[in-house]
Amino acid sequence: MEGESSLFPLTFKQLADIIGGRIVRGPQQQPIRGVVYRGGEYLQPGVICFLDPKRFSSASFLRHKKSSGVVALFGSERQIPSHHPLITVPNVTEALWRLVRWQRSQSRAKVIAITGSAGKTTTKEMLASIAMQKYPTLKTLGNQNMLYSLPSHLFRMSNLHRVVVLEVSPPHLHVQCQYAQPHIGIMTNIGEAHIGSFGSLDTLVRSKQQLIQGIHPKGTLIINADDPGTKRLNLQLFQGNIIRIGIDRPADLRATHIRFKTNGMQFRVDGIPYFIPTWGKHHVYNALAAIAAARKLGIPASLIQRGLSRYAVPPGRLQPLPGINGSTLIHDAYNANPSAMIAGLKVLKQIAGSRPSIAVLGNMLELGPYTASGHQRVGHTVAKLGISQLITVGSHARTIAEAARMKGMPPERIRSFSNLQAAAVSLPKMIVPGSVVYFKASRKINLNRLIFQLQKKKSGSHRCCGRLIHF
Repeated sequence: MEGESSLFPLTFKQLADIIGGRIVRGPQQQPIRGVVYRGGEYLQPGVICFLDPKRFSSASFLRHKKSSGVVALFGSERQIPSHHPLITVPNVTEALWRLVRWQRSQSRAKVIAITGSAGKTTTKEMLASIAMQKYPTLKTLGNQNMLYSLPSHLFRMSNLHRVVVLEVSPPHLHVQCQYAQPHIGIMTNIGEAHIGSFGSLDTLVRSKQQLIQGIHPKGTLIINADDPGTKRLNLQLFQGNIIRIGIDRPADLRATHIRFKTNGMQFRVDGIPYFIPTWGKHHVYNALAAIAAARKLGIPASLIQRGLSRYAVPPGRLQPLPGINGSTLIHDAYNANPSAMIAGLKVLKQIAGSRPSIAVLGNMLELGPYTASGHQRVGHTVAKLGISQLITVGSHARTIAEAARMKGMPPERIRSFSNLQAAAVSLPKMIVPGSVVYFKASRKINLNRLIFQLQKKKSGSHRCCGRLIHF
């Protein structure tokens, strides 16, 4: 756990019974109100620490902490200071997950699980913003979507929550669904993101299939009718309700009248107007998924409109920032894959209009055998869109530059740098007044550091100072 939890009411004795443990010492009727299992900074009376011996070394972890309950392996009594109440169990990890299962069983909330190659966090934020307009709502913190994060989310549930919006991700989707027990599942899309970890698209599809198998048999699955990867899913065994969303193809929920605005996107669904404070057709798909789920939750259109218009755009995802020389920086460098990068380039061209458009693109990682072809696709798109200038950072991204040049982009409009330091020296000189500059790369490339240097300083100076940030 990375913060305080809000367990359903139980006592030390009840906890021992739930997790199959033996009380060594401690008041049996002491109320338990929180759990720690990944760090000790929140230890205090009433909080239980699941002490994993693989992560924490004996009593040194607890010696200087406030008195707190401890769940540890059998035979650990001598290692745990006597001022801590203690429950021993055969397996600490299994005990933790037994408590997770119990915690979930106490909740009457509707759970929505969201996965996909891209758009998970944005869709989660959109849907949570909508649900909060009507119901007490719990959501995944940030993009903590792996298995080890699930307990911390479910331990925050209380008897007040009516909706829980979870972002989930392979490779343990089936386990996450087993404990979260979602009523609604959203598959945003299936593309190249992280495909290098799976080896092939077929393997990636099978991993995403686990969401469908984990939804309640009478639940609802929301999928993208326009997404080619989603068509590879096997839907035959799903007995629940399937809602297809789309723009270009026939679907149960379609967006029409899509318009770029200065501060976001406008569109209509069944004649009802909606607005989202971010750009891109791909985000309209995310909004459609959120609308479909919100309708299943019984949320009226007026509250859906309000929730969408007020959702907080996650940092680093098409985030507009003021830049040097009166430029506009579009920070989209939280992470990257070819489809997302291509979608962002289309946003750049649309937003820039007649102004100079500059694409700063870095390596896309975790693409495995699709690395070369993925970067080539992006380069072809840069040339096709007529982007004013292309700057690449990194060895893989150089393939983008080469592909753009092969498709007819003039060489004098292309610059490639091997690293951030070199780009940081040259890029400020390339940004002419009024430029729109788009940044996209995998997170490990740290393009955000370059963006920070190019932001307009609070003093109002448009001049990039001589001090370079350290990379």
